[in-house]
Amino acid sequence: MHIIPVPSARPWKTHALARALADVPAGAVPAVAMLREAQPSYGLVAFLKATGVPWLRPTQDDQELENALAAHPENTAPLLLGRIAMTGSVLHPATHGTRIGEHTARMLEPFHVVPLRTGDTEPLSWPWDTVANSHWFRSQMPWASLIFSGPNVTGLLTAVRTESGVLESFDALVTTGTPVSETLRNSALEKAAALNSTDFSLEHHFGADPMGVHPGADGFRVPLAALAGPGIAKSVNLRRRSIEGVDVESLGTPPFQHLAIRFPMVTAWDHGHGQELRQELFQTD
Repeated sequence: MHIIPVPSARPWKTHALARALADVPAGAVPAVAMLREAQPSYGLVAFLKATGVPWLRPTQDDQELENALAAHPENTAPLLLGRIAMTGSVLHPATHGTRIGEHTARMLEPFHVVPLRTGDTEPLSWPWDTVANSHWFRSQMPWASLIFSGPNVTGLLTAVRTESGVLESFDALVTTGTPVSETLRNSALEKAAALNSTDFSLEHHFGADPMGVHPGADGFRVPLAALAGPGIAKSVNLRRRSIEGVDVESLGTPPFQHLAIRFPMVTAWDHGHGQELRQELFQTD
């Protein structure tokens, strides 16, 4: 494993880090090692997750390194502060008319947040504009990502060229100030289905500052809803759709049928119960 040390207490995704990752020797597996107390920006954490690059930190005794995002949280978590983690994707045709970012911006609409700034590293260097973003993505294919932010939202926008077209995906953290309501959850699911999303997930996020995810905080996510598009709906074990507290509903008509999954509504951390329900629903016999 090729270790890239990041000594900053508040690390961002910078050009220096991007160059260090690009310079990893062929065949080596890169990993980013941060201080144990480091609080990286959400854009950096989303980038590391999207690229599959491990985020390592020293163990309590400083003798070894551990994967921060795989760390098991404590049995308690802070109270809900109205922070929502959202992910989603859509497949575009590979044409010059494709606007990368339009899907992401429209999926954020139910939460009344709008991306204003974007860039490939932080601090974000240009205004959010889907036309300019799309030109930039085309110049970076077959894979590229942009960090974006606005009032009460920050995240990562990624585009990947595939045999079927261009896959746009996003990972965003939204500060709502209040827990998600049933109405808002349904609105987000209906929007995802109407936009023919490949997939979508909505989760309460406990224990993380909007601009920094502390080590292990990823384990404090509680699933609220998910949408499985036609291409991945078959991975849902429908024989388990009667799991207590989980509702599975078909939206749309074939061949553009989606499965909307609603998990139990929560107002406090559920100690991992929702994640267990999600795992059971997608578990094959």
